[in-house]
Amino acid sequence: MSTLRSVSHREGVAADSANRQQLANLLLEVARCVDRDVAARVPSALDTDPRVEALRHILLEPEQAALAELRHKLDDPEQLSAAVSAILPAAIARALQRDDRLSRELTPVIEDAAQSSIRRDPRTLIGTLAPLMGPVIRKSVAETLDSSLQRLNQALKYSLSWQGLKWRMEALRTGTSFAEVVLKHTLVFRVEHVFLIHRKTGLMLEHVAADEASAKDPQLVSGMLAAIQDFVRDSFDESALGGIDTLRLGEFVLWCEEGPLAFLAAVIRGNPPERLHDLLRQTLDTIHAENRTALENFDGDVSEFVAVRSNLERCLERQEKPADVRTTPLLWVIPAVLLVALAYWRWHGYVEERAMASYVRKLQAEPGIAVTSLDHRDGKWYITGLRDPLAANPTDLLRASAVDPEEVVSNWEPYQALHPVIAMKRIEATLKPPSTVRFALDGDTIRATGTAPRRWIEKARTLAAVLPPGSAQLDLSALADVQLGELDRLRDAIQARQIFFGYGDALPKPGQDSVIESLGAELKTLDEVSRKLDVGVRVMLTGHADATGRDTPNLGLSVARAEAVRALLRKQGVDPDLLAVRGAGPMEPVAPGVSEQDHSRNRRVSLTVNILD
Repeated sequence: MSTLRSVSHREGVAADSANRQQLANLLLEVARCVDRDVAARVPSALDTDPRVEALRHILLEPEQAALAELRHKLDDPEQLSAAVSAILPAAIARALQRDDRLSRELTPVIEDAAQSSIRRDPRTLIGTLAPLMGPVIRKSVAETLDSSLQRLNQALKYSLSWQGLKWRMEALRTGTSFAEVVLKHTLVFRVEHVFLIHRKTGLMLEHVAADEASAKDPQLVSGMLAAIQDFVRDSFDESALGGIDTLRLGEFVLWCEEGPLAFLAAVIRGNPPERLHDLLRQTLDTIHAENRTALENFDGDVSEFVAVRSNLERCLERQEKPADVRTTPLLWVIPAVLLVALAYWRWHGYVEERAMASYVRKLQAEPGIAVTSLDHRDGKWYITGLRDPLAANPTDLLRASAVDPEEVVSNWEPYQALHPVIAMKRIEATLKPPSTVRFALDGDTIRATGTAPRRWIEKARTLAAVLPPGSAQLDLSALADVQLGELDRLRDAIQARQIFFGYGDALPKPGQDSVIESLGAELKTLDEVSRKLDVGVRVMLTGHADATGRDTPNLGLSVARAEAVRALLRKQGVDPDLLAVRGAGPMEPVAPGVSEQDHSRNRRVSLTVNILD
C-alpha cells in the first residue's frame, strides 16, 4: 500500500512539473509575440505554432467532429451493427444486380449452415419446409392424377370405340403398335428430341427427349447432324445457304436453328406450326446469352451445359387434334352398368331392410320375446333381446322369414315372461294335464275345462294359489272330477258281478261264460278310461268257499277259483297287471245260512275295483 502511494505521489509531481513547463512555454511565446526583439533573441520553446493550431481548429472543427463520431461508431459494436443493418439490404440487392459474385460467395456458407443445422436438429428444417412441402406435394399429386386420368380416358375411349377397333385393325395390318397408330391419327405434332450441338466441334452439348420417344444413341445422332451440316456447307455456297433449315423423312421433320457458336436440332413428329421456329430461336439466343464464355472456350467438357437442359425441355411441345365431341354409345356402357349395379345394390338393401323389419315385427309380436337393440354393420345384422324359454324359437322364425340367416347374429338373454300365453304354457308344462283337460285364455284368465282326476285337480289348485302377482290367474271352476263319472259307473257295474262255482269245483259252473265275457269287456273299458284319465286302477279277484268241510282246504279252493277266473279274463284280453287275486275261504259268506242254497251262493268269486289317487 505504501508503495502504491509513493508511485501516485511521483506521478502527481511529474504532471505538475509538465503543466508548469507548458505554462512557461506559453508565456514565453506570448512575450515573443508582443516584443519582436525577444522573438529575435529567444527561440520558441513550443514544438508547434499555437496560432497554426488555432487556425486548424477553426477550419477543420466539423470534419474532426465527424471523424470522432465515425471512430466512436467503429469502436462501438452496437452502433456499428446498427449502421451496417441499415444499409445491408440495399447493399445485397445492388450486389445481386451487378453480378453473381455475392451468390457464389454466400452459397458455400449457406450450404454449410444448412447442413450443420440439419445435423444438429433436423426438426427445425422440417418445420420450416412443412408449410411449403404440403402444397407442393398436393399439386404434384393432383397433376399426376389428372395426367393419369386423361390417359385412362383416352385409352378407354380408343379401346371401346368403333374408331379404336379400326385403329387396332390398322395396327395389325401394318405391323405397327397400337400407340403408333393412335399418334398418327390424333397427334398434330410432337417435339420428340432436341439436340444442342457445338457448331465448331460438332459435339453434342445437351439432349432432351419426350417421355414416349425412342431413338438411337444421341451422340451418334448429333454427330450425323453435324456431318450433314458440314456436308451441305462444303457442297454448296455457305454464304448463300447457311445450313440445313428443314429436313423431312416420313412423318418426322428435322428443324435446325443455327447460332454463332451452337445450333439447335429438333426432331418433330407430325406437322409443326411456324411459331415453333420462334421458340427454337429464342431458346438458342438465351443459351448463347447465358453461356457465351463456355461456348467460346468449349474444350469437350459438357458438364458446364447441364443448366441449359431446362431451356431445351421448354421446346418439347406437343399438340393433339381437338377431341371429337361425338361419343360412342359404348362409352355409356360402363356408366350404365355402374348405375344399374348401384340401383341393384340399393334395391337389394331396401328389400333386405324391409325383410329385417318384418322379422323384427314378428319377434315383437311373439309373447315372451322382447327385442332390445338392432344394428347393421360390416354386412351383418346384430339383434339382441330377452326370450322366455317357453316362447317361440327365434331361429325358426328367422328361417321362415325372407332374411338370410347367415347375415344375422342373435343374442338372446333368458327371462321369465308374465304374458298370459307364456303363463298358460308354463302351467301346462308344470301340471302335464290329461288329454281330457283343455286350457283357454279369457283375457288375463286361464280357464281349464274338461275332466280330470281328483288328485290332478288338487295339484292344479295348489299351483293356482302360488302364481306370482301380475301373472294370469288359473280358473278351475269348469273342471269336472272324473271319478264321479264313467269311472264310478264302471266300478259299480264290475263290483256287482259274481262268478259261481259247483261244490268242490275250482272252475266256474256251466252257464257262467256269458258272465265272464261281459266282465272281461267291462274290465277292458275300465282300463281304457283309467289310462285316458291317467288314473291308477287295480281290480281284486276274491275267491270264496262254503262253510262245509275244513277251513284250510276251503281257503286253497277259494284261491284256486280266483286264479281260474283271472286266467279266463286274460283269455278275454284283460291286462293281467290290472288284476290281483286273493282267497277268503268261508270267512266272507254272502249268505250265512246252512241250506244248500246258501252254500251255493257262497261258492263264488267277487270283484273289488280300487281307484288309486
